[in-house]
Parts: sequence; structure tokens; C-alpha cells
Amino acid sequence: MPVHKILSMIGSYALVKIRPQFKAVLLVSVYLAGAQFFLLKSPLHNAVSIAAGVGAAILGLSLFLEGLFLGIMPLGEQCGMRLPSKIGVPGITVFSVIVGITATLAEPAIGILQQQGSVIPPWDAPLLYLLLNRGTSWLVTAIAAGVGLSVALGICRFMFGWAFKPPVFIIIPILVAASLVFDENSLLRPVVNLAWDAGGAATGAVTVPIILALGLGVSKTGGKSSNTSGLGLVTLASALPVAGVLFLAALLVPRVPAPSDAGTFFSSQAEQREKAVYVAGSPEELLKMAESAVSRGDLSPDAFQAFFPGTADMDTKDEGGGPSVFSLQSLGESMKAAVSAVLPLALVLIITISLIARDRIRNPDVALLGIFFAAFGMFALNLGMSGGITAISTQAGTALTHAYTETPHTEKTVVLSGVDSSSVFTVPGKSGPEQYIWIPGEKGPEPQKFEPQYLSGDVYTHIPVESAVFSNFGRLGGYLAVLVFVFFLGFLAIFAEPALAATAVTVEEMTIGTFRRSKLVMIAAVGVGFGMAIGFARVLFSNMLPSGGIHLSWILAPSYALALFLTAFAPEEFASIAWDVAGIATGPITVPIIIAVGLGLGADSLRADGAFGIVATASVVPIIAVLVSGILEKRKSRRAIKQ
Repeated sequence: MPVHKILSMIGSYALVKIRPQFKAVLLVSVYLAGAQFFLLKSPLHNAVSIAAGVGAAILGLSLFLEGLFLGIMPLGEQCGMRLPSKIGVPGITVFSVIVGITATLAEPAIGILQQQGSVIPPWDAPLLYLLLNRGTSWLVTAIAAGVGLSVALGICRFMFGWAFKPPVFIIIPILVAASLVFDENSLLRPVVNLAWDAGGAATGAVTVPIILALGLGVSKTGGKSSNTSGLGLVTLASALPVAGVLFLAALLVPRVPAPSDAGTFFSSQAEQREKAVYVAGSPEELLKMAESAVSRGDLSPDAFQAFFPGTADMDTKDEGGGPSVFSLQSLGESMKAAVSAVLPLALVLIITISLIARDRIRNPDVALLGIFFAAFGMFALNLGMSGGITAISTQAGTALTHAYTETPHTEKTVVLSGVDSSSVFTVPGKSGPEQYIWIPGEKGPEPQKFEPQYLSGDVYTHIPVESAVFSNFGRLGGYLAVLVFVFFLGFLAIFAEPALAATAVTVEEMTIGTFRRSKLVMIAAVGVGFGMAIGFARVLFSNMLPSGGIHLSWILAPSYALALFLTAFAPEEFASIAWDVAGIATGPITVPIIIAVGLGLGADSLRADGAFGIVATASVVPIIAVLVSGILEKRKSRRAIKQ
């Protein structure tokens, strides 16, 4: 065959695979940039770098998906089909734990959760800070162990024909009840939000396809379950990590100090200092934390010298933001992380098939090509998410505060000398006379409202302030605008989720085309949009309740109660689909966007946990949406049969 025909075929094939991801990722990127620039009136920084990142994310997502379908998923399905007859229940249980842990370690969304750790003051939420900084390895281990145990439990469910609903009716109420108890403790409260977010993030682009394939293989051969789709595993894989993180927090809580101000946290009192050092990791690290607190204005220099006597003068010079995501150093680190994530999982599957199941790998050349695509795709996806999607989401999140708060422009400060009573004039206002003063501007003197607190002697300092974008509608109007924005952001982001695309295909095949993949994706998109709006509303309206804000469990308890009520009336297959969507809908695209946008509002929040908990609310609403759809479909079918 001529070379040009081969290249034409490859180009056509690549175009077919890239086009869906191109539309989905580009759409959400354009939405973020357009809203930031036109609606929130905030300039877009590093546009060229962000555009390159978005392109890398599109390419990476396309290659990663193709790699999963060609390599990882067929290997997982083959393991599920061959192992039960070779190693029995104990062996398949151990193997499931190993695969669950390995797949979780490869999840890009887990690493994204840790990014919020750098913006949490350690004195506001010591336990949360510990888990997201020095204790990240403990956190990842707890999440991975939860996923591993859940995969093993799910595989046993298929092998012994256990129903889907009973585990859900047992596990979910226990987790919600534990969350309600933890929320009453100021130390544990922020970790509740992290735990539920970890449950949603743990089931993403890597974990979902591999456990679906594993469950599909087991259910096809020797399993007693009537469900031949492999669905139902994701639910457990997103629930038990919550339990793992809550259990870890309960173990660590005696070792950390209570939330406080910076002065109390760095106190030299013996017990307090011991617990603060445990959070920091060492006395040297605690000293660095204190220096950083002084540089940010959270700790006074006098208090610092009192708590750390004899300390040399601090060097608080800013070292910069680190290397660019497109530098050779970052490229190398990203490639290493991608290979370290995909290769161990692939090796576990290959070794298991070859040495334990003693079977021949089907289409080994295709499988190897798929593994290569998955590794390179994850490299490009991580690079693109960091340099493109996450970067633009962070900017948009910061700009969101402009919707309801004034923006001071300190770089345009004007200082006037010789100001006296004759410099101020009075004009009628809505609530009475108002004082103004003439301030030099680009087009000549302009009248500006006089603020007496900025007058020192005869020197007046004027800091230009830009009104909130929705100032005419009040603060609540600004909040409403933010919630509308995040609804459509969640709605659009879900279309780019690779795990949801894979599951939607499985659901359409399982229902023989009666429940189309497009319908499932649309229902999930609406659910995630509403869930994100609820999560952001909790953060925003908690600013109006500084005494503790709105606890996440107050939202999760009634939401999951409604989901369980609907589950009791939903068909078994729709119940498993609905609960699986809870974990599937929050993957490597949605989670970074939620967290990056939430960082802006989280930094503006009065809550110690910032924007944690939004992933959790974005996960629970799709369950309700799919369950309602399933019940309606069931009634529709019954009416059709009667007619």
C-alpha cells in the first residue's frame, strides 16, 4: 500500500478519535476564558501557554482513552475471566486488592486534591494541613486501601451473586452518620470534606475502566450474578476510601493541636509545641512555617521572637513560582510520573495473566501499543491540565470574587498633599449629603468619594476601587451569578470525562440500546452542574456564617437519604448505574476544574477547609438524577406493556 494512503488512513483514524475530546475540552476552555474576560472583566494571563496546555490536554485525553480501550481494559477483562478458575476466591480477592491499590496510585485526580494543601494555614485546620502536606503518603495509602478492599468486595459480589443494593444500604448510612459525628469536632470537621472529595476523585480515568473490565470478566465466567456489565464496583470504590480517610483522621487527631490563631499555634508551651512540631514534621520546618506566617502578616515579629528566641533575622524574599510546566525539568517529571502510574498497573496485569493464570495475552502487540498510548496520553494530559485547564480555571476562580466584591487597585494609588477642608465638597446623595474630593486622573481631575480614614494630617491617600461586576444586584445577586456560572461549568466539563464515556458505552450495550450513552452523559452533566452549584453555595453562604458555616454533612445527609429512598424503588441495573456515576462523573477533568476554580473562592472563604466538599456534592446529585430517570423509564416500560 502506498505511503500516502497509509498516512491518510492514520490521519482519518486519529481525527475520529480526537474530534470528540477536541470539542469537549475546547468548549469548557472557551467557556472559562470567555466568562473571565467578558463577564467578570478580568484579563487572561499567559494566553499562549494556556492555549498550548489545552492542546496538550486534548491530545493526551485522546491517546489516554485509546490506550485504555486497546491495552488496559482488555488485560483487566482477561484477568477477570481467567483468574477465578485458577486461584479461587482467596486468590482473586488478593489480586483485586492489589489491582485496586495500583490503579488508585495511577489516578491523576488524587494528586490534584493535594494542591489545596499549600493554601491552608496550618493553625486554621492542623489535621487537614498535616494530611495534605507531610502526611500525603498516609492519605494516599488510606484512599488506595479503601479502593483495594472495595474492588475485592465487588468481585466477591459478582462471584457469589450478591445483590447490589444491600451493601449500599449498609455502607452509605454508616459513612453519613460518621460524618455527622465528625462535623461536631472542630479538628475533624475539615477532614470530612476531604474524605468525601477523595472518594469522588479516587474513581477516575484509570480506576474506573480497569475495575469495570475486571468485573466484566468475572461476571462473564463463573460468576453467579445476573449483572453481566461489571457495574456496581465503582460505587464501593468511591465509598470505602471515605471510610479510610475518616479512620486515618481518627487515629491522628490526638497528635495534632486544636484549630487556633497563628499566635496560639506557634506558642512555646510544651504540649502545644510538641503537637505543632508533629504537624510540621520537625522543629526546623516549624520555624520555616512561622517565618512564612510573619511574612504574610499572620504572626507579629514580636511574637515570633518570643516563641523562637535567638533566631536570626528572617529572609522572606520571594523565590518565585518555580519552573514553567513546559520547562525541561517539568517535562521530565511529568513523563516520569506518567510512566510510574501506568507501567506498574500494566505489569501487574501482564504478570498475572502470564505467570498466575498461565494464559497467553491476546493480541500482545495491540496491548503494548495501548499501554504506550496510555502512558504518553497521561503525560500529555497531566501536562495540559497543569499548564492549560488548571491554569485558566485558577484565574477564573480568582476572578469570580469580582462578581460580588470590590477590587482595590493599589498599583494606581494617588497621594495628595496640602489637603484641608476646602479640598472637600458636599453633594446630595441617596442617603443624605456625601463628601467628595477631586483626584487627578488620566483625563484630568475626577470627583471621588472622600474617605476620612485615608486622611493623615494634610496628606490624603486615594486607592481606586473597582465596583463588583454585579454590584447593582447586591452581594446575593453576585452569589447567584457565580452559581449560574459554575452550573454551566460543571455541565460542560463532564462531557470531557474519559471514564464516563467508557461507562456510557457499557450501559448502552447492557440495555441493548434502550438507554443511550448520550442520555446518560446528559443526565450526569445536569447532575454535576447542580451538584457544583450546591457545593459552591455552601462555600459562599458560609461567608455569611463565620461561626462555623454550613457543614458538608448537613447537605450530604438529606441528599443520600433521598438517593437511598429512590434506590429502593429503582430497578437493580439502574441503581448500579446511578451509584457508579457518582464516582465516574468526577474524574481527571472535572476534579481539577472544581478544585482550581474553588481555590479562588476557598481563599476568600471564612472556612478553614476552603473549597473542599464541592467534589462530594458534585458526586451525589448525579445519583439522584439517574435514579429518577431509571424509575421513570421503568414506569414507561410498564405502561407500554399494558397497552
